[in-house]
Amino acid sequence: MTEVNKKRKTVGLALGSGGWKGLSHVGVIKAFVENNIPIDFIAGSSVGALIGGMYDALDDIYKVEDVFNKFRKRDLLTILADPNFSKGILKGNKATKFIESIVGDVKIEDLKIPFCAVATDLLKGESEYIRKGSLSEAIRASGSIPFIFEPMTYKETFLVDGGATEMVPTEAVKKMGADIVIGVNLYAHNFPLPKRNEKDKKLTKTFILSNSYIITLSRLATYACEKADFVIEPDIPKFDYNIGVDWFLRFINEKGIMKTGEQAALKVIPQIKKLIYS
Repeated sequence: MTEVNKKRKTVGLALGSGGWKGLSHVGVIKAFVENNIPIDFIAGSSVGALIGGMYDALDDIYKVEDVFNKFRKRDLLTILADPNFSKGILKGNKATKFIESIVGDVKIEDLKIPFCAVATDLLKGESEYIRKGSLSEAIRASGSIPFIFEPMTYKETFLVDGGATEMVPTEAVKKMGADIVIGVNLYAHNFPLPKRNEKDKKLTKTFILSNSYIITLSRLATYACEKADFVIEPDIPKFDYNIGVDWFLRFINEKGIMKTGEQAALKVIPQIKKLIYS
């Protein structure tokens, strides 16, 4: 009897938040596809929703990889040409249209793999699981980074980045029905943190803010992964964590990050297969 014919457990993939570091999610999915690891459910926070939603809609991880390999500054300028300066630097409408140009005008409920984009209800302080409606709008809501993108109006509330409540949406994918939960933590290799410039006699505000920010995100991600059966931890090279144009340019310049996700996933695939068919 082949593995395909054996009764198996269902697999849920929880793709974590992490900005440009989320390119490693592409490598994780690629390793799963090439090693016949089934993906029965996908939940994503922020960039995890972007990569997971793209894969679900295109049904081809190589097409997703190609999108980012071909991503250029003109694409970035298209997204950034949407100033707001009221509730955020960007309105987010151009980002939604750009995402839709890739995934199409598709509804979440029509996707091949059950999908959940995790956002945060700004009024209740709780996770909002988006499992119906426009995929591009759900991705936009999940990635609404405070101060960068305007919060997205949804029903009678406002949504911001899903990472605010679920850095790695293990709880979301578990609630979807997954027997085995696999979390992808993009903040597992942050330490030691960047040191301050030795020429500086005093701690700078930027140093204090950036390191405090990283510590908080790392702890939240670690906590979320306690609910996972397996945790994949891409060893992503350390960079400065300044959020700005440079943060967005990482999607153009750091294509090698996809490989780190693939390498990390390959380390746990034998154990995952064993559990799936046990």
